[in-house]
Amino acid sequence: MRGTNNLKQNKMKIITKKIGDLIEAEYNPRQLTKEQFQQITDSIKRFGIVDPIIVNKNKERKNIIVGGHQRVKVAGSLGFKEIPCVEVDLTPDKERELNVRLNKNTGEWDWDELANHFDVSELIDWGFDDKDLSFFDLDGMTDDSHKKLEDSFIIPPFSIFDSKQGYWQNRKKWWNNLIGDKGESREDKLSNLNNMSAMYRPEMATVSILDPVIAEIANKWFGLESCNTFDCFAGDSVFGYVSDYLGNKFTGIELRQEQTDLNNKRLKGTESKYICDDGQNVLKHIKANTQDLLFSCPPYFDLEVYSTLENDASNQKEYKDFIKILDKAFSDSLKCLKNNRFAFIVVGDIRNENGVYYNFPSDIKNIFIKNGILLYNEIILADPLGTAPARARKYMGNRKVVKVHQNILVFYKGDTKEIKNIYPKLDLIIDESQDV
Repeated sequence: MRGTNNLKQNKMKIITKKIGDLIEAEYNPRQLTKEQFQQITDSIKRFGIVDPIIVNKNKERKNIIVGGHQRVKVAGSLGFKEIPCVEVDLTPDKERELNVRLNKNTGEWDWDELANHFDVSELIDWGFDDKDLSFFDLDGMTDDSHKKLEDSFIIPPFSIFDSKQGYWQNRKKWWNNLIGDKGESREDKLSNLNNMSAMYRPEMATVSILDPVIAEIANKWFGLESCNTFDCFAGDSVFGYVSDYLGNKFTGIELRQEQTDLNNKRLKGTESKYICDDGQNVLKHIKANTQDLLFSCPPYFDLEVYSTLENDASNQKEYKDFIKILDKAFSDSLKCLKNNRFAFIVVGDIRNENGVYYNFPSDIKNIFIKNGILLYNEIILADPLGTAPARARKYMGNRKVVKVHQNILVFYKGDTKEIKNIYPKLDLIIDESQDV
């Protein structure tokens, strides 16, 4: 009687490969505890490698490890130069599926990697159940929400924002083309290029421009639909443009008339506006308890000198006078903010003439905290490297590391228990027409 089993048989041929030629899968979501790692080590010491490593031979994914990452690590730590392998020819999607299926019953999951690289619908198809996926909060999920984190939230909502990633750069390019702000009114204003933060466009070496993706995240994550947003240190037109484009009414206070006129020109025909005045006078233009989101990227002391005006925060001779201006402006701005609303502040520390940091982010925290505002999220904004590699060699003569990040401080005014009641569940399906 002929067999009726139609299951595909994979003829395994064990070959030997150099450990140095094998490549760890960038998405591999498995991690071992110290005890599990030691168990594998003890087993290999006693019996050798008895379970071959599964490696992809597909031309697009050649030598990518599909199964056996931990055995490869242990073998390498024990001095093995070669390891037995079985090759499979898999497309990238099939490779990812086999990786998860092989790893499902061993080790511990790296939930960040699993959530960021795999769709929930895929994991369900591959044998995960509700208990396995409790980490994902499946309540209310729909087929449309089975996406990577950056597809649902613009970027992954982790405490490090990596602006070097492709999803970030694509959004930034789209916004920059739409806005067209090239910092015309502030050319050659940066007073200390060595301290220049890379949150600004690297192609604008002599002027700072807010990254529009930051503005988009602030509006969509911490604002409300058709809400009132404002900034007491408005600067360029980026945040106002993005906020208005997303359906919010923005009010910005900007000290320089030239910049105010340019910003209003970009917002012509909208309800949003920039007002030329000192940010310390915010209560003269915005009523108390009327605003839904405070956004600001205040001056970084004398890093960029905007004008010769005496009341310009960036033009102060002493750091303490600079902080005094910010204290007044932010304290009054918080009176304009409604209860149970967020404030989103972008800051970066700066060095004094002796190369020592002022501790600027902590001073900003203290201003908000003394006003009874809660520090809710603290985020690191990892910037593109730009000229950092070239500067690093020079700076290390003084043992000074090159700063390639900034701080994003998210504060909350009110009762954090009310956030779920006031702010709807986020499901930011990105408009495909906005793809670059």
